[in-house]
Amino acid sequence: MVFASRQNFPFTVPAHYSVNYVQNTSSFQETMSQLSTEMRKALTSAREDLNRVHTGMDGVPDLLNKMILLLRHAPPDLLLMEFPDSFHDIDKLVNNSLLVLRKPGKNFEQVLNLLIEIDYLLNFTSTDEIISLQVYDVKTQWSLLTELIIELAKQAEIASNSFSLQLKWLLAEFVKPNTTFTDSNHDFIISIIMEKVIELDQTSDLLGIVTKTYTDISFQFTDEQISSYAHLLLLTDEVERKQYLNQFRYGLPPVAVQIARRALKQHVEFLERDKNRRAKYQ
Repeated sequence: MVFASRQNFPFTVPAHYSVNYVQNTSSFQETMSQLSTEMRKALTSAREDLNRVHTGMDGVPDLLNKMILLLRHAPPDLLLMEFPDSFHDIDKLVNNSLLVLRKPGKNFEQVLNLLIEIDYLLNFTSTDEIISLQVYDVKTQWSLLTELIIELAKQAEIASNSFSLQLKWLLAEFVKPNTTFTDSNHDFIISIIMEKVIELDQTSDLLGIVTKTYTDISFQFTDEQISSYAHLLLLTDEVERKQYLNQFRYGLPPVAVQIARRALKQHVEFLERDKNRRAKYQ
């Protein structure tokens, strides 16, 4: 944004290329403003979506524990009546959360497509090399963030599908009328699903960690910074430009340290909970 405030130029569009994402190829400044707006929307929307996912998934451990308690202690009649409902409650909650979790990846991909196109057009445009390098760096970092969000949704979906298939098989084979439940039946079913229960509990916990960390970081740092970037396009004085550059240059390390400390704290707490995860279902 600082460099864009210093110079504006049109993109050179190759004759064979059809522009898909840049709204105004005649203005680099307007394209930077477009990029800033779309980044802010994607990050803000992701925070809202992840909060919805966390709210939904936060109830999963209690439902899992209820299901295990039913298997351990419920008489056959109550088990036949309550266990399918318990499973369907979990299945519905998780699937609804996964639908929301897919949205941030799509939004981040849209911004990435814009960055890829800007980077591509700059290869054919005569301009300061540092601008091309900056855009390439932002594209690389945003690509990594997009991959992280998409992989998160993918792993959560794998864990959910595995759990769902296992429980559906148990319902079809064991939890049905005229089934005689002995202690060995209970123990066998619990032994089969326990690993899936632990896996889904871990996934729910991990989503909660990612959501909390992302929400705290994006709300306190990212949103504030990106919201101010559009203002940088209005800078006309070179002294002001240097002041802003120094502000970001010296302000970034403390922010990075705070983010790293938060992430490490969440990671340590997750590992501690992981040690005792199985015990809470015993």
